[in-house]
Amino acid sequence: MCSSNTTELGAVKTLQYVVHIPTFLLGLLVNSAALWILCFRLKKWTESVIYMINLITSDVFLLFSLPFKVYASVEDKWHLGSRFCEFVESLYFVNTYGTMLIIMLISLDRYIAIKHPFPAKSLRSPKKALLACTVLWVCVWAASIPNYLQSNPQTGQCFAGFSEFWERGVIPLTMLSVFLIVAVVLTFCSTQIIRTLKRAGEGSTRTSVNIISSNLVTFLLCFTPYHVAMFLYFLVRRRHIAADHLGSLRLFLQTSQCLATTNCCLDAMYYYLIIKEFWKSKDKRMKHGVSICKI
Repeated sequence: MCSSNTTELGAVKTLQYVVHIPTFLLGLLVNSAALWILCFRLKKWTESVIYMINLITSDVFLLFSLPFKVYASVEDKWHLGSRFCEFVESLYFVNTYGTMLIIMLISLDRYIAIKHPFPAKSLRSPKKALLACTVLWVCVWAASIPNYLQSNPQTGQCFAGFSEFWERGVIPLTMLSVFLIVAVVLTFCSTQIIRTLKRAGEGSTRTSVNIISSNLVTFLLCFTPYHVAMFLYFLVRRRHIAADHLGSLRLFLQTSQCLATTNCCLDAMYYYLIIKEFWKSKDKRMKHGVSICKI
């Protein structure tokens, strides 16, 4: 039994090295580049730009927590203070769900703009996008408060000792509910947008479909395994599944958790397609303006 636990712990540590370190370095690079382009090269702050800046911010917060998560897995004892541990844990978990909710807002914004263009004029604006993001941030950070109240600094470890988290069940069920809501909304909006774009049959349809599809696929690939693992592990901890599966499900949970963090890098594909589409439309407007001047 001890040998099995040691092997499992070693596998998790290796996986965190292999996944978290490249994710941190690459994610920091691509997110910083995207943030610079959005803030300094795109003069007009549209709804999409505001949502993307908030998405990048959430990704960067999550990336900041990764080195400390690796440190916590390597060191037997946490030496950076219990309050800082609580803060880093909050960064990791809060921004995982902050990212998902911002992705949902982006999808809803595009759905309204494409499926309901006339009501969109009153429903969409940069100010309303900023207000929606502000409310979202207040809610997700307020949700981190239980972490400061329930943590146990006496354990001397960080990213560990979540027995109360599983036993009460309120927080994991809330996290699962948030994921399901976002997944349903994102899937519905994405499929409806893609159908509408294909019916329109415009020249930019293929690029737009690629943007929507990549956003949906990235979300499902990154977050679905983690929440499936969380649900199964929750059932084991609540004794609805035999405890014999506890070790394998813990490994599945930690592995899928690593996979979920790669979303910080995969979002770069979405940024690239959005920025590329923006520059193309900008070039077309400039060419159109030149042609009008010549006439």
